[in-house]
Amino acid sequence: MDESIKRAKETSRKEFRSEPLEKIIDDLIAKQVASSPSPLMTSPYLEVPDKMVMTYKYSLGGISRFFVDLRDKGVLSGTICTSCGFRFFPPRVSCSECYGDTEWYEVNPDGVVITSSTSWYATSEFFDKVPYAVAYVKPSNADTGMLQRIDLAGRTVVEPGTRVRVVFREKRNGSVSDFWYVIEG
Repeated sequence: MDESIKRAKETSRKEFRSEPLEKIIDDLIAKQVASSPSPLMTSPYLEVPDKMVMTYKYSLGGISRFFVDLRDKGVLSGTICTSCGFRFFPPRVSCSECYGDTEWYEVNPDGVVITSSTSWYATSEFFDKVPYAVAYVKPSNADTGMLQRIDLAGRTVVEPGTRVRVVFREKRNGSVSDFWYVIEG
């Protein structure tokens, strides 16, 4: 296994075990500054500890149906322009190509990876999935795509052109983390 991958996995494990990741990052920065200081890194910066807790409610507006369909039906919904026929996923209220109105349609569960990136770090929600990938996936019946998580199934890379299929959480709450893609075949 590549040395950088080993270090990334170990750092993720330390973060998961609640060891102070800030100390590890500070040490890495200090080593970099010591080996090649830049004028911006030679003077200390003021750091102010702070905690922010926010409670808010926001509207999903004209694309609310996407999240309702996802939560209640376990399907992906997109929109199609009634003027030029361009198919959007994720949905749009109006067409960015011709400014026409759009109407809803059901997006196919299969698609293709346009581009992807593999991550070796994760929050606690996804730690058991490290490494994991996110990819821009274009469904088979859409003209656009969406950035979404890909289950690597033991791989470390997802190549452009890889065929994928959507999977839904059993208990959904109407958020984009209610679905992800798996590699077909």
